[in-house]
Amino acid sequence: MLWLSLNAVAQHTLEVQVTQIEKVHGQIGLCIYNSKETYMYSDEAILCQWANVKDSWVSFKLESLPSGDYAIVIFQDLNGNKDLDTNFIGIPKEPYGFSNNPSTRFGPPSFEGASFKVGSNTEIEIELK
Repeated sequence: MLWLSLNAVAQHTLEVQVTQIEKVHGQIGLCIYNSKETYMYSDEAILCQWANVKDSWVSFKLESLPSGDYAIVIFQDLNGNKDLDTNFIGIPKEPYGFSNNPSTRFGPPSFEGASFKVGSNTEIEIELK
């Protein structure tokens, strides 16, 4: 008889480097999603982390991720309110970014546009806009 453990699911590390930080203050917030149904709803993210901005880049290390498709949303909180501030029509007033660095000319990308595969230890770079 073969016994399988639930812990046998492969776990991976994802390293995210946020670049193009022009204002060296505040914090970078990162949220990671694993489905299009929960994407962009911060309370539905599988993980959110914050890092203080001390340079023109910030690095995150996310551990114990199972293989799968993920999308990341980041923003720089310049005023410390833990929210992405927008103008009256919803355009961000603080720097932001998405995994895959897609165009945001016509609004935020879909989950598919921002998603990437984790199947081994992975490194990605996200540029702030």
